[in-house]
Amino acid sequence: MTPQRPLVLNCLALCAALAASAPAVAAVRAACTPHPAGGDVPSQAADALSLALDAAHPVALANWDVRWWQRHRVWIALEARNDGDATARVLPQMLVDARPDGGAATLLSGLPLALAPHARATQRLAVYVPDDAKTLGVRVLAGAPVQPVAVAFALECSDARFATGELAPSVTRLLDEALMTYFTGFVDPLPDPNAALETARMLASGAQDGVDVLWTLRGVMQSVRDDHGYIVGPDEPPPVRRAPATRPSEFELRADGTAVVRLHALDTGAPGAAQAWAGALHDGVAALAARHPLAWIVDLRDHDADSPWPAFAGLSTLLDGPAVGAFVDRRGTQPWIVERGSARIAGGPAQVDLESPPEPSLRAAVAVLTGPGTRDAGEDLAVAFRGRANTRFFGAPTAGFPTLGVRAHRLADGSTLGVLETRDADRTGTVHRLGVEPDVPAAADATPEAVLRQAVDWALAERGAVERR
Repeated sequence: MTPQRPLVLNCLALCAALAASAPAVAAVRAACTPHPAGGDVPSQAADALSLALDAAHPVALANWDVRWWQRHRVWIALEARNDGDATARVLPQMLVDARPDGGAATLLSGLPLALAPHARATQRLAVYVPDDAKTLGVRVLAGAPVQPVAVAFALECSDARFATGELAPSVTRLLDEALMTYFTGFVDPLPDPNAALETARMLASGAQDGVDVLWTLRGVMQSVRDDHGYIVGPDEPPPVRRAPATRPSEFELRADGTAVVRLHALDTGAPGAAQAWAGALHDGVAALAARHPLAWIVDLRDHDADSPWPAFAGLSTLLDGPAVGAFVDRRGTQPWIVERGSARIAGGPAQVDLESPPEPSLRAAVAVLTGPGTRDAGEDLAVAFRGRANTRFFGAPTAGFPTLGVRAHRLADGSTLGVLETRDADRTGTVHRLGVEPDVPAAADATPEAVLRQAVDWALAERGAVERR
């Protein structure tokens, strides 16, 4: 894969054009009185300033008529109170011209809020009302288990109207920095860079402070279908993934002669423990190989980790490297090299080295089992098996949540911008932008044992085909 330099240059030009074309306009913000929207999408509460969520109403909407707010900027202070005895999780969304089917002309998702029992949390929302908008609403969704949550809103509006691209002089540099950082790092090609520019110009209209820049970037990310990037303010923590609890791998030689290797979760935060986990995985594979199985099953349906290197090293004989895939970014590729119990980026030092003696690759048939529990480094490992000879995937798509590829950037105002800068490519050069799909999807009602049986049947049949080649 070659670096996408023309696209980078195009994005640089677009961001520079946005900064140069944005007139500097400041505005006064003052409390404003919303008018509840009528029609087909009414507010839950008559005053349109409060919501109540519970098990019977896990989704609620406050919707306002904004025909006299067109081309104004609106700032919304949301306060949520958990009246339950368990942690509540809610997600706010802003909707311009909400539809009865739940869609909207524009939908901007905020940050999920986790509220301890009987605790409160706030979030600041900001949006530009286009000149053709009829309604503006805030929808709040409760996560399971649903707790009783009360939500209240207070609104401020700009005293002036703004043309598209007008913003306060105090935020032009911050907006330019954020957009340049995002567009020059984001790994996925933009099908229409000009459309991305126009989205940024519209969302930034009337921007007065860093909160407006946050919401501009969130809208841009959603417009280019970036589900992994994020931006949080100086007083907001970046999203943190809870480390999975480590469980050892399992090994089985079935009566039919098939070897099964089951990988579970691994907390890679403790290097020594991760090294030991990789060593145990390698030794378990070697012990099975010494019994000369007819075929192999690698079960990744419960494999979750932050780093793929321990699993790469532990499965080095089965992966049949040395080149088993690569990280891909705007600058090019970084091949994954896996051999003799060692895993590294090409040209770099070993990330994990089990110091194994020379051993042959196991080029037998391998069936790989995947599912939604195949997450993060589990997906890297699934990609590393893609393109391997005599290999087939069974089950369901992987989770599709990369973490290694998101790089955090600190902006001038202290905000943190997370940019998805790296994707996985398999050994054939195919870049994976979604979850890894199985070659043989499991039926919706298939049990884990049924999927395993299907994989075993294929692996044994493929073993015969391999011997005849």
